[in-house]
Amino acid sequence: MGIRATNNFLQVRMHMTSPRSLAICAAAVALLGCKKDATFEEPIPDYAAIHWLNAVPDTGQQDIRVVDIVSNAGLFDANFRGANIYYQPIETGARTVQIFQSSSVDTIASKVYTTMTLNTTVGQGYTFIHAGFARTGQTPARQVLVIPDNPAPPAAGEVGIRFINAAAGLPNLDFNVVRHASDTLTLPASPLRGNVPFGTAATYSGVKADSMRVFHPQAGKDSIVFYDTLRVVATAAGTTTPILFSTVLPFGSPNTINQVVQPIAGAALVGSVITVVAVPRSVAGSTAPQTPAAFLVPFGVVLIDRRPPSLNPAP
Repeated sequence: MGIRATNNFLQVRMHMTSPRSLAICAAAVALLGCKKDATFEEPIPDYAAIHWLNAVPDTGQQDIRVVDIVSNAGLFDANFRGANIYYQPIETGARTVQIFQSSSVDTIASKVYTTMTLNTTVGQGYTFIHAGFARTGQTPARQVLVIPDNPAPPAAGEVGIRFINAAAGLPNLDFNVVRHASDTLTLPASPLRGNVPFGTAATYSGVKADSMRVFHPQAGKDSIVFYDTLRVVATAAGTTTPILFSTVLPFGSPNTINQVVQPIAGAALVGSVITVVAVPRSVAGSTAPQTPAAFLVPFGVVLIDRRPPSLNPAP
């Protein structure tokens, strides 16, 4: 465990009985204890990685947290559609996860929606989605979706994209990826991933990364800014209209301007992998957000599953 002691406690003579001798003995033991503390190396736990998403459209804020151990893993004060776009570490093993109502009122905050065991493996990514309707009698009923994330590195020149249908109340969905807003007017008859039912994750797809670059005069003469137009479009299965939602994917950034080693994943950076989760509109009259107007129509929540390789070696 990294403990090192250069002296042996058994070598301390125990027949010393004077107060001065006892004080010397106590000081020696304290000194040895300090040496052990100074050289102790606390083991680093094994971690998995997790995305949390509140996709319940007919209730208020939620707290999702690990409760069997002291942990930072969780999603707190999360409105409908609240999520962490980038992974959060979670200690591996059989984790007990509870979902609570979020409130400053004890009687409300103590209400537990769900208690479940989440088994996590070191190095594995997961997407944890609380989805479905909370109101009695609505279908599909509130449930937890735990989806393993296992994206392979995209092929040369590509980014990876995956689709999850967590849109309670909507039919099976077709998903396409287009490069311009005008492309949504002529969606292909065969979607990139089609007929995806509620609670299901489609397999990852490879898409050519966006390569549009323009000079940005206000950022400096040597600056390049990516203006991404890659977007995910969802429709009911077997149709191309109406469009239920169109979500523009994040640009990403190589971070070369700021001399940051790790790039930020996005549709313009080869090697990135992105998940888009379809979620429904807020239920009218519920405590889920009703404004802005984006909450009144279905939506695509973006999660980052894989970061592109570093452009420079770490210092």
